[in-house]
Amino acid sequence: MADPVLKAIQGAIVSICISDTTTGALLGRLQLQPSVDIRTALKVDRDVLLYSAEHVKSLTMVELKKALANSVEK
Repeated sequence: MADPVLKAIQGAIVSICISDTTTGALLGRLQLQPSVDIRTALKVDRDVLLYSAEHVKSLTMVELKKALANSVEK
């Protein structure tokens, strides 16, 4: 069975790819990995995008897209 949180993150990344190709490309290169140790919805660690399923579930799609974009901004 597919993880709905993972599907939401993937869908948000696809949406970002359409509207902002640079940010979408950065996000598309990251491996998605669940984590219970982070205190935020998303965190980039090298080539891995760590996500807290509980935090992600509480976000709207707009909030999730903003959090994803913010996670790769330097």
